[in-house]
Amino acid sequence: MIITDEIKHRFRGIRAVYGENAFRNFTAAHVFIAGVGGVGSWCAESLIRSGIGKITMLDCDTIEDSNSNRQLHTMQSTLGQLKAAVLKNRFSDINPQADLRIITDRLTGTGMAETVPDDADIYIDAIDDLPAKAALIHHVHRRLHKKIIVSGGAGGKKNAGLLKTADLSATFNDALLSRLRSLLRREYGYPAAPERMGITAVFSTEKGVSGKEASPEGTDIPAFGALMCVTASAGLLTGSEVLKFLAENRPLKENY
Repeated sequence: MIITDEIKHRFRGIRAVYGENAFRNFTAAHVFIAGVGGVGSWCAESLIRSGIGKITMLDCDTIEDSNSNRQLHTMQSTLGQLKAAVLKNRFSDINPQADLRIITDRLTGTGMAETVPDDADIYIDAIDDLPAKAALIHHVHRRLHKKIIVSGGAGGKKNAGLLKTADLSATFNDALLSRLRSLLRREYGYPAAPERMGITAVFSTEKGVSGKEASPEGTDIPAFGALMCVTASAGLLTGSEVLKFLAENRPLKENY
């Protein structure tokens, strides 16, 4: 993305926080996000509003009314539409000069090289499909040798203040990340505890409450619910980690 006078003015607040050199990195950067649901949609919003020049969003799901409690794109007018497509339209209205790409294929354990671009500067995993999550991490971390930030589960959690970042090996009170660690160690040869995995995770230290515990009389509730104040906060924390990385690391190439 070329830094025009209009872009400089539009994002002058970002320049005032990070400085000119970091902002040039942001506008030249390519960020890949797998999953634009409860966490990923808010993360992507934070990045487009920070002047990131190129964003690729991968998500094959359509918007449902049950997403209303936590996902940025969900409104009555968007029901049934592709999540990634709705966000692309929204983000084009926020920054018309951004290069926005969407991939609507389902991410599986095979065909990563054909589905996931290899030229992103940083990757975000915001999916909850465990085999696909592990395969994506392995592909990015071990094959592409790029940085990936992994999001944990938010089910049944209420306190956004208990979100934090840590190496994946050091997360706790997160069943999704616990199963992910086991899968990475068993199937992909990642190191056992206490050795670090070298992968940044965003997670909550809070113990989640199940739907049955919270609402024992309910007959139509999921096993675990989720709150926007937690999922959005996780997405924004992930976005801040992306900006920190890009501010300190020049993009691989100028993506404009």
